[in-house]
Amino acid sequence: MTPAQSASPSAASPAPPLPRRTSPVADLEPVADGVWLLRGGFKHAMNVVLIEDPDGGVVLFDAGERGMAAPILAAAERLGGLRRVVLGHADNDHRGAAPYLGVPVLCHPLEIAAAEAGGHRDYWDLRDLPLPINVLHRFLMWRSWEGGPVRIAGTVREGDEIAGFRVVELPGHAPGLIGLWREADGVALVSDALYMTSMLGRPQDPAVPEAAYNHDGAQAAASIGKLADLGPRIVVPGHAGPLTEDVVPALRRAARG
Repeated sequence: MTPAQSASPSAASPAPPLPRRTSPVADLEPVADGVWLLRGGFKHAMNVVLIEDPDGGVVLFDAGERGMAAPILAAAERLGGLRRVVLGHADNDHRGAAPYLGVPVLCHPLEIAAAEAGGHRDYWDLRDLPLPINVLHRFLMWRSWEGGPVRIAGTVREGDEIAGFRVVELPGHAPGLIGLWREADGVALVSDALYMTSMLGRPQDPAVPEAAYNHDGAQAAASIGKLADLGPRIVVPGHAGPLTEDVVPALRRAARG
Protein backbone atom coordinates (compact mmCIF):
# COMPACT_ATOMS: atom_id res chain seq x y z
CA MET A 1 0.00 0.00 0.00
CA THR A 2 1.46 3.36 -1.01
CA PRO A 3 1.30 6.47 1.20
CA ALA A 4 -1.21 7.94 -1.25
CA GLN A 5 -3.59 5.07 -0.48
CA SER A 6 -3.12 5.01 3.28
CA ALA A 7 -5.10 8.10 4.25
CA SER A 8 -8.77 7.52 5.06
CA PRO A 9 -11.62 10.01 5.32
CA SER A 10 -11.27 9.85 9.12
CA ALA A 11 -7.85 11.46 8.77
CA ALA A 12 -9.43 14.74 7.69
CA SER A 13 -10.03 17.52 10.18
CA PRO A 14 -13.62 18.76 10.50
CA ALA A 15 -14.08 21.36 7.79
CA PRO A 16 -14.80 24.94 8.86
CA PRO A 17 -17.85 26.65 7.35
CA LEU A 18 -17.54 27.21 3.63
CA PRO A 19 -16.33 30.69 2.75
CA ARG A 20 -18.64 33.01 0.91
CA ARG A 21 -17.91 32.58 -2.78
CA THR A 22 -15.43 35.22 -3.90
CA SER A 23 -14.10 33.48 -7.00
CA PRO A 24 -15.83 33.38 -10.38
CA VAL A 25 -16.05 29.69 -11.31
CA ALA A 26 -16.71 28.21 -14.75
CA ASP A 27 -18.37 24.91 -15.63
CA LEU A 28 -16.60 21.56 -15.61
CA GLU A 29 -14.60 20.95 -18.79
CA PRO A 30 -13.80 17.40 -19.95
CA VAL A 31 -10.06 16.91 -20.46
CA ALA A 32 -9.79 13.16 -21.01
CA ASP A 33 -11.53 9.98 -19.90
CA GLY A 34 -12.54 10.53 -16.27
CA VAL A 35 -10.66 13.84 -16.00
CA TRP A 36 -12.39 17.20 -15.56
CA LEU A 37 -11.05 20.75 -15.34
CA LEU A 38 -12.70 23.37 -13.13
CA ARG A 39 -11.59 26.99 -13.52
CA GLY A 40 -11.99 29.82 -11.05
CA GLY A 41 -10.41 32.99 -9.77
CA PHE A 42 -9.16 36.11 -11.50
CA LYS A 43 -9.95 35.81 -15.22
CA HIS A 44 -10.86 32.13 -14.66
CA ALA A 45 -7.12 31.41 -14.72
CA MET A 46 -7.06 29.22 -11.57
CA ASN A 47 -7.26 25.49 -12.34
CA VAL A 48 -8.22 22.46 -10.27
CA VAL A 49 -8.69 18.98 -11.73
CA LEU A 50 -11.20 16.34 -10.69
CA ILE A 51 -10.26 12.72 -11.44
CA GLU A 52 -12.80 9.93 -11.30
CA ASP A 53 -11.45 7.30 -8.90
CA PRO A 54 -11.92 3.61 -9.77
CA ASP A 55 -12.84 3.10 -6.10
CA GLY A 56 -15.67 5.65 -6.38
CA GLY A 57 -16.03 9.40 -6.22
CA VAL A 58 -13.30 11.79 -7.30
CA VAL A 59 -9.82 12.86 -6.34
CA LEU A 60 -9.08 16.60 -6.54
CA PHE A 61 -5.67 17.66 -7.84
CA ASP A 62 -4.82 21.10 -6.43
CA ALA A 63 -7.39 23.08 -4.47
CA GLY A 64 -7.28 26.51 -6.09
CA GLU A 65 -8.22 29.56 -4.08
CA ARG A 66 -10.41 29.89 -1.00
CA GLY A 67 -13.54 30.98 -2.83
CA MET A 68 -13.57 27.85 -5.01
CA ALA A 69 -14.47 25.53 -2.10
CA ALA A 70 -18.26 25.44 -2.62
CA PRO A 71 -18.05 25.05 -6.42
CA ILE A 72 -15.47 22.26 -6.01
CA LEU A 73 -17.75 20.37 -3.66
CA ALA A 74 -20.74 20.88 -5.95
CA ALA A 75 -18.80 19.67 -8.98
CA ALA A 76 -17.43 16.68 -7.08
CA GLU A 77 -20.93 15.73 -5.94
CA ARG A 78 -22.01 15.48 -9.57
CA LEU A 79 -19.24 12.92 -10.06
CA GLY A 80 -19.91 10.81 -6.99
CA GLY A 81 -18.47 12.94 -4.19
CA LEU A 82 -15.03 14.15 -3.17
CA ARG A 83 -12.79 11.52 -1.55
CA ARG A 84 -9.40 13.22 -1.13
CA VAL A 85 -7.25 16.14 -2.27
CA VAL A 86 -3.73 15.90 -3.66
CA LEU A 87 -1.86 19.20 -3.68
CA GLY A 88 0.51 19.82 -6.56
CA HIS A 89 2.31 22.12 -4.13
CA ALA A 90 1.49 24.29 -1.12
CA ASP A 91 1.35 27.82 -2.56
CA ASN A 92 -1.70 29.68 -1.30
CA ASP A 93 -3.43 29.75 -4.70
CA HIS A 94 -3.24 25.93 -4.89
CA ARG A 95 -4.31 25.00 -1.33
CA GLY A 96 -6.76 27.85 -0.71
CA ALA A 97 -9.96 25.79 -0.70
CA ALA A 98 -8.42 22.70 0.91
CA PRO A 99 -9.28 23.50 4.57
CA TYR A 100 -12.99 23.73 3.69
CA LEU A 101 -13.44 20.45 1.80
CA GLY A 102 -13.65 18.00 4.71
CA VAL A 103 -11.54 15.21 3.16
CA PRO A 104 -7.94 14.04 3.62
CA VAL A 105 -5.31 16.26 1.98
CA LEU A 106 -2.07 14.77 0.67
CA CYS A 107 1.11 16.42 -0.61
CA HIS A 108 4.82 15.79 -1.11
CA PRO A 109 6.81 15.65 2.16
CA LEU A 110 8.71 18.83 1.24
CA GLU A 111 5.42 20.75 1.07
CA ILE A 112 4.01 19.74 4.46
CA ALA A 113 5.50 22.60 6.49
CA ALA A 114 4.26 25.28 4.09
CA ALA A 115 0.78 23.74 3.83
CA GLU A 116 0.37 23.45 7.58
CA ALA A 117 1.72 26.94 8.25
CA GLY A 118 -0.29 28.82 5.64
CA GLY A 119 0.74 32.23 4.34
CA HIS A 120 3.56 33.13 1.95
CA ARG A 121 6.49 30.90 0.98
CA ASP A 122 9.73 32.06 2.58
CA TYR A 123 11.61 32.18 -0.75
CA TRP A 124 9.16 34.43 -2.57
CA ASP A 125 10.45 37.91 -3.38
CA LEU A 126 7.57 39.97 -4.73
CA ARG A 127 9.86 42.99 -4.93
CA ASP A 128 11.02 41.49 -8.23
CA LEU A 129 7.55 42.05 -9.69
CA PRO A 130 6.61 45.36 -11.32
CA LEU A 131 4.78 47.56 -8.80
CA PRO A 132 1.26 47.26 -10.29
CA ILE A 133 1.54 43.44 -10.41
CA ASN A 134 3.02 43.38 -6.90
CA VAL A 135 0.04 45.33 -5.57
CA LEU A 136 -2.48 43.19 -7.50
CA HIS A 137 -0.98 39.91 -6.29
CA ARG A 138 -0.75 41.00 -2.65
CA PHE A 139 -4.41 42.00 -2.79
CA LEU A 140 -5.46 38.72 -4.41
CA MET A 141 -3.41 36.64 -1.96
CA TRP A 142 -5.30 37.85 1.08
CA ARG A 143 -8.64 38.73 -0.52
CA SER A 144 -9.05 35.60 -2.65
CA TRP A 145 -6.26 33.03 -2.56
CA GLU A 146 -5.34 32.41 1.07
CA GLY A 147 -7.47 29.84 2.85
CA GLY A 148 -5.27 29.33 5.89
CA PRO A 149 -3.30 26.35 7.16
CA VAL A 150 -4.12 22.86 5.91
CA ARG A 151 -3.77 19.68 7.97
CA ILE A 152 -1.88 17.12 5.87
CA ALA A 153 -3.14 13.55 6.27
CA GLY A 154 -0.51 11.74 4.20
CA THR A 155 2.24 12.12 1.63
CA VAL A 156 2.94 11.19 -1.97
CA ARG A 157 6.22 10.65 -3.77
CA GLU A 158 7.58 9.77 -7.20
CA GLY A 159 5.98 6.58 -8.48
CA ASP A 160 2.94 6.49 -6.19
CA GLU A 161 -0.35 5.63 -7.89
CA ILE A 162 -3.38 7.91 -7.57
CA ALA A 163 -6.65 7.14 -9.39
CA GLY A 164 -4.89 5.65 -12.39
CA PHE A 165 -2.15 8.30 -12.50
CA ARG A 166 1.49 8.07 -11.39
CA VAL A 167 3.11 10.76 -9.25
CA VAL A 168 6.01 12.55 -10.96
CA GLU A 169 8.24 14.91 -8.98
CA LEU A 170 8.72 18.23 -10.83
CA PRO A 171 10.55 20.48 -8.32
CA GLY A 172 11.83 23.98 -8.96
CA HIS A 173 8.90 26.33 -8.69
CA ALA A 174 8.33 24.74 -5.28
CA PRO A 175 10.66 22.24 -3.60
CA GLY A 176 8.07 19.47 -3.45
CA LEU A 177 6.02 20.21 -6.56
CA ILE A 178 4.46 17.12 -8.12
CA GLY A 179 2.50 16.28 -11.23
CA LEU A 180 0.25 13.35 -12.10
CA TRP A 181 0.99 11.34 -15.25
CA ARG A 182 -1.19 8.83 -17.09
CA GLU A 183 0.84 7.07 -19.72
CA ALA A 184 -2.10 5.28 -21.33
CA ASP A 185 -3.39 8.46 -22.96
CA GLY A 186 -0.54 10.91 -22.36
CA VAL A 187 -2.32 13.14 -19.84
CA ALA A 188 -0.11 15.18 -17.52
CA LEU A 189 -1.50 17.31 -14.69
CA VAL A 190 1.38 19.55 -13.66
CA SER A 191 0.24 22.31 -11.27
CA ASP A 192 2.81 25.15 -11.51
CA ALA A 193 5.61 23.14 -13.10
CA LEU A 194 5.11 25.61 -15.95
CA TYR A 195 3.15 28.80 -16.51
CA MET A 196 0.66 29.34 -19.33
CA THR A 197 -0.50 32.68 -17.96
CA SER A 198 1.19 36.01 -17.44
CA MET A 199 1.23 37.73 -14.07
CA LEU A 200 -1.87 39.62 -15.24
CA GLY A 201 -3.80 36.45 -16.07
CA ARG A 202 -3.27 36.64 -19.82
CA PRO A 203 -2.69 33.38 -21.75
CA GLN A 204 0.87 32.77 -22.90
CA ASP A 205 3.02 30.00 -24.34
CA PRO A 206 4.43 27.54 -21.80
CA ALA A 207 7.32 29.01 -19.81
CA VAL A 208 9.37 28.54 -16.67
CA PRO A 209 7.38 30.06 -13.79
CA GLU A 210 8.02 33.66 -12.74
CA ALA A 211 11.36 34.05 -10.94
CA ALA A 212 9.82 36.02 -8.05
CA TYR A 213 7.86 32.90 -7.07
CA ASN A 214 10.44 30.19 -7.77
CA HIS A 215 12.43 28.18 -5.27
CA ASP A 216 14.99 27.26 -7.96
CA GLY A 217 14.53 28.50 -11.52
CA ALA A 218 17.16 26.22 -13.07
CA GLN A 219 15.56 23.20 -11.43
CA ALA A 220 12.15 24.34 -12.68
CA ALA A 221 13.50 24.40 -16.25
CA ALA A 222 14.97 20.92 -15.80
CA SER A 223 11.59 19.65 -14.57
CA ILE A 224 9.91 20.94 -17.73
CA GLY A 225 12.53 18.99 -19.68
CA LYS A 226 11.69 15.90 -17.59
CA LEU A 227 8.03 16.41 -18.43
CA ALA A 228 8.83 16.68 -22.15
CA ASP A 229 10.73 13.38 -21.96
CA LEU A 230 7.49 11.65 -20.95
CA GLY A 231 5.97 12.60 -24.31
CA PRO A 232 2.63 13.97 -23.07
CA ARG A 233 -0.26 14.69 -25.42
CA ILE A 234 -2.27 16.85 -23.00
CA VAL A 235 -0.72 19.04 -20.30
CA VAL A 236 -2.96 20.72 -17.73
CA PRO A 237 -1.09 23.43 -15.79
CA GLY A 238 -2.18 25.17 -12.61
CA HIS A 239 -3.30 28.24 -14.54
CA ALA A 240 -4.86 28.68 -18.00
CA GLY A 241 -4.19 26.04 -20.67
CA PRO A 242 -4.48 23.15 -21.29
CA LEU A 243 -1.64 22.59 -23.73
CA THR A 244 -2.90 20.25 -26.46
CA GLU A 245 -1.00 21.24 -29.62
CA ASP A 246 2.71 21.06 -30.44
CA VAL A 247 3.02 19.75 -26.90
CA VAL A 248 6.50 18.26 -26.65
CA PRO A 249 8.22 20.92 -28.83
CA ALA A 250 6.52 23.65 -26.77
CA LEU A 251 7.80 22.06 -23.57
CA ARG A 252 11.31 21.80 -25.01
CA ARG A 253 11.24 25.49 -25.89
CA ALA A 254 10.07 26.37 -22.39
CA ALA A 255 12.82 24.28 -20.79
CA ARG A 256 15.45 26.10 -22.87
CA GLY A 257 14.00 29.48 -21.85
